Amino acid sequence: MQSAGIQAQQQSPPKSVGQRIKETLQTSKNQLCRSPNVADTSLVSSPMSPPPLGAAEVNTIRIIGQYLKNLGLQETVATLFAESGCRLEDTLAVRLREYIMAGEWDHALGIVDKMSPFVTHLNLLRIREKLYEEKFVDLLGKERVLEALSLLTVDFPSDPAFFDRRNFLATLLYVDPKSVDVCAKTGAHRTERERNALIAEIQQLLPTTVMLPCNRLEKLLTQSWKMQCRECYLHVLTKHTDEVWCAAFSRCGKYLATGSRSGAAHIWKIINEATVEPYKELTGRNSSSLLTWSDDGALLAVSAAEGHLADVHIYDVHSGITFCVIENRANDSTVMSFVPNSSFSYRLVCADQMGHFCQYALSKNSVKSEGKFEGYRIRAVHCLRNGSVLAADTHNRVRSYRFSDDSEVTLIEELSQISTFVVDKSERRILIDTKLHGLRLWDLRTRTLIRAFVGAPHQDFIIHSTFGGPEQSYIATGSTDECIYVWKQSSEELIAKLAGHNARVNAVAWNPRLPQLVSCSDDCTIRIWSPLVGIDSSTIQQN
Repeated sequence: MQSAGIQAQQQSPPKSVGQRIKETLQTSKNQLCRSPNVADTSLVSSPMSPPPLGAAEVNTIRIIGQYLKNLGLQETVATLFAESGCRLEDTLAVRLREYIMAGEWDHALGIVDKMSPFVTHLNLLRIREKLYEEKFVDLLGKERVLEALSLLTVDFPSDPAFFDRRNFLATLLYVDPKSVDVCAKTGAHRTERERNALIAEIQQLLPTTVMLPCNRLEKLLTQSWKMQCRECYLHVLTKHTDEVWCAAFSRCGKYLATGSRSGAAHIWKIINEATVEPYKELTGRNSSSLLTWSDDGALLAVSAAEGHLADVHIYDVHSGITFCVIENRANDSTVMSFVPNSSFSYRLVCADQMGHFCQYALSKNSVKSEGKFEGYRIRAVHCLRNGSVLAADTHNRVRSYRFSDDSEVTLIEELSQISTFVVDKSERRILIDTKLHGLRLWDLRTRTLIRAFVGAPHQDFIIHSTFGGPEQSYIATGSTDECIYVWKQSSEELIAKLAGHNARVNAVAWNPRLPQLVSCSDDCTIRIWSPLVGIDSSTIQQN
């Protein structure tokens, strides 16, 4: 018998949330009303009345009640309002909604008249104007033209703000409703969906204490989310599904390109320092190890890691389609840089560690070689505005090359292997990433070492660093210990170490237009760092 009872219990239908709340309330009342035991002296003999609620609490309960009602939890809503003593809406608002949905315009206008104590005079006129217009169209549809004329001359609001609308409606008195769609001309509301839209318009003119706007909780949550986005100093982008290897801003700072170990490269549109939106997905290749933008931000060159798919793809950024392709027969990882100020034509310098070092003229679906240097194993390149090309080779040198006259000169000799380098906007300073001596800042004009920045572990990985901030006075880099390191150029002292990634940080990029730093990592995420709210945007804050 005991097992049968248990089985019957298990087969009973599940109880709704409202039923469970009711049972809990009834149990609580029974406990409060019974005679207290000796050991249970904390109980009182009379039921507790609901605590006094302020306006904020009442409105919160009403908004929650509306949300639960939209979900169909009617018993839960009834229990919530019974216990709190609140109402979802004023009774006048309920009746107004019912009359509008039924098209009973005279009754709806009567309800509006009763709302005058808590609705401003101007809003009352606007509501009346909407309802009288609905009634006017209804009368015309029933061919009761004299009543429609009386409505315009006697009942319709005489405020000057409505003169033009009344004159327009008067012109409809002379049309044949059978041949002219009066509803379409006036925008009158006939269907259930249209009348719900009319109710939404009228809700905007009523206090929320009288009638709640539709989906109030969802709208408040959306507003809260937007505010949080504006004030949040960190955003995480998760569109990539594999290790993110590279990131680069366009020169104008309005677009960001990111590439990963596998999958398409992505273009993001920078709305402001706290808002980034997906813009284009660049298909056609399955890996991206390096990205570089054309000077005007119209083209993006993407190269892959060494392998059989190591061709360089150049994309039209705004259409998302391939502009042209440079074949890489050596199947080696390619480094590249666009030639700036190339007189309305695009030129790209490409190099690798197999001895290829060429300049190409690019056009739609066409690539033409315009010069090359033989025998140099190149690890990084950067094109300067004076026409020369900086290149770091496997002999730990940074040299300057000119394709126009085949000249070359050594500028810097490092003490250990060069992984990569980056040049500042003024083209006067170069930050070289060395295998054994950390980041080293050089003056390109005097060819002298300014200072070294140590502490960010790179090991044998290629990690892309960046200049940035006001007048590019800061330096930032990633690391193998999952952090971002930030220094000021004028000092070797570390000023910030930003934590948040869960794997090696492969590249950082600084927006040239906004106070915004981007990092990408082997944890498959891109992080957008912005200054904290209330903090001077020219300063870098430690996370």
